[in-house]
Amino acid sequence: MNGTEEMPKRLYEACLSGSVETLKALIEKDPLILDRASSTECFSSDTPLHVAALRGHLEFTKALLSQKPTLAAELDSRRCTPLHLASTEGHFKIVHELLQVNPDVCIARDQDGRTPLHLAVMKGRVEVILELLGAKPCSVHDKLGRGETVLHLSVKYNRLEALKTLVKHLHSKQSSDMESLLNSRDGDDNNILHFAAALKQVDTIEYLLGIKSVKDHANDKNQNGSTALDVVEHCPNRDLKTMEIREFLLQAGVQRSNCDEPKPDPELPPNNPPRTQHCCGKTGVIFMGCIYWFWTRFKVDRDWLKEVRGHLITAAALTGTMAYQSILSPPGGLWQDNPESKNAASLAQSPSPNLPDHPLFGDHRAGQAILDTMRYGYGNYETYLSLNTIVLGTSLSTIMLAMTGFPMENKFLTWLLVFTVYITISCMGVAYVIALHLVSPEKNPSDLLIGLVLAWMGVCAFVMTLHSCHFLVWLGNKLVKLVQRCYKCCKPTRRATPNSKENQAGSHKCVGSFC
Repeated sequence: MNGTEEMPKRLYEACLSGSVETLKALIEKDPLILDRASSTECFSSDTPLHVAALRGHLEFTKALLSQKPTLAAELDSRRCTPLHLASTEGHFKIVHELLQVNPDVCIARDQDGRTPLHLAVMKGRVEVILELLGAKPCSVHDKLGRGETVLHLSVKYNRLEALKTLVKHLHSKQSSDMESLLNSRDGDDNNILHFAAALKQVDTIEYLLGIKSVKDHANDKNQNGSTALDVVEHCPNRDLKTMEIREFLLQAGVQRSNCDEPKPDPELPPNNPPRTQHCCGKTGVIFMGCIYWFWTRFKVDRDWLKEVRGHLITAAALTGTMAYQSILSPPGGLWQDNPESKNAASLAQSPSPNLPDHPLFGDHRAGQAILDTMRYGYGNYETYLSLNTIVLGTSLSTIMLAMTGFPMENKFLTWLLVFTVYITISCMGVAYVIALHLVSPEKNPSDLLIGLVLAWMGVCAFVMTLHSCHFLVWLGNKLVKLVQRCYKCCKPTRRATPNSKENQAGSHKCVGSFC
């Protein structure tokens, strides 16, 4: 009796490990073990083939199918066949073996109404998709309960390669209803272009607009009367993706719906809008187009820190050393004596050491900077010291930020690191110009030197302004989202009465539709 109870457990362990030898030995001892397996506690409602397909054991799957081919059509508690599990996990060789035994399981649906092709598309399993389409080409037309096709799912789950595979299959078959499938609608009359616009998938939209049948129907409206362009412009969160998608749609000839166009004034003649509004609108479009072109051409690479992190630490250490050394060896040098020393060497090394009433220098001591004791022009030297102190502080801050190991995805710390680097470089440049003026105050700089300094300062200001604009846009989006969340949390909930407008309008509102 104990041996009989132990056999299902050994079979389950063999399914997990994929041991074909153990399977053959168990079948030799009990030829009916596969028939009784699904009713045991080890397998619950699964069959040995479900476990093998889920784990990806190809040879074990072949052995099971050779012993009992009907296992390919068995269902588990979620009404999934082994083909559903293998398709989800991407085991395309097992999918091939299952389809060889029973191709009809390709159109079997689980408890959520999904076929193996639906699951493969949702996971982006391109090899599995090809196997399933080869066995049952008609499965590409199967829809879910809300009318979503496999094309909708590929866009919904951002599986661009799966979408390309499906479109390529439709083109190769020269299907007569290919155009209708590419422009099919879900329960809210959204086509795949509506989906891609709502989910802000730039690459998907660019690919779809390259398909003639999709581009010809790009102005189709959903249940709310919105085109794909309306969906993009009505999105609450405006970012660079929104601007880029809007540009793609406008270039493809996608228009806004009529409900979004301004209603004409009844006092004005028809088809004769005010000239000033037309001119202002055209100027605004040109201005926004220029801003968009400039913004997209100077995007900030978010992966730069991963590549230059080590070099950044080295550069920050060098700039910190320069700032530290510039204090120890300031322009003009240091006093080498005290005022009371009267030897000849001190007289030769320091100007007027024993003249406390010297018109240019004040009291001093050994080791003190000569420029620090000047009666006139001390402000420039004080500015020089301040700039070098800033350089030292920002260099140490850069080293600290780069070595603490903060995640690269932390955008705030990344922007902070960018600003510390630019502050370091800018202060070093200005400090050099001041030092040049301190060591040669009587010599006027040439026009070439002034031009080079101004050009350098212009480049620094341009790059700093560009990064500041990107940072302010990012910070503004974050603050808007934060305010919206706080407003939603603090907004009191109102109960709708049976005769209230909210309750009456709620019956006409379609849940799950896009804007």
